[in-house]
Amino acid sequence: MNSDPYSLSKLHDIVMPEPVSWWPLAPGVWVLVGFAVVVILVMTWRFYRSRQSNAYRRAGLALLADAGTAHDISVILKRVALVVFPRQHVASLYGQEWIAFLNQTCPRCDFSSLLDKQSAPDDLASLARIWINYHQSVTIYH
Repeated sequence: MNSDPYSLSKLHDIVMPEPVSWWPLAPGVWVLVGFAVVVILVMTWRFYRSRQSNAYRRAGLALLADAGTAHDISVILKRVALVVFPRQHVASLYGQEWIAFLNQTCPRCDFSSLLDKQSAPDDLASLARIWINYHQSVTIYH
């Protein structure tokens, strides 16, 4: 036998340690996972509530696609308005009061041109589409 301490015959293979397991997760990772779950749940709930609260807008736009006359468009606008505003303030409106109501509830719309002339249903439909999308349910009653 070789008594040399530096002899290669005394070397042993390198023993590799076990790989680090990914389970159980560190506490910081659990906090991040919990935070992510809460954020996803809150975002999902807000999306659901937004969809539910704007369902009448989608229904009004679908009805507006089938409207052919100015009277049909006005009826659809009235139906949409009755969903958002109190019946006692909206149901009796017609003529100039109705147009003033539409103008007051949607800053992007100007229905006043409808009083002066007979407008095409396409122009009225585009104004109605804007009103349905952008009206605001503020309290503006006289």
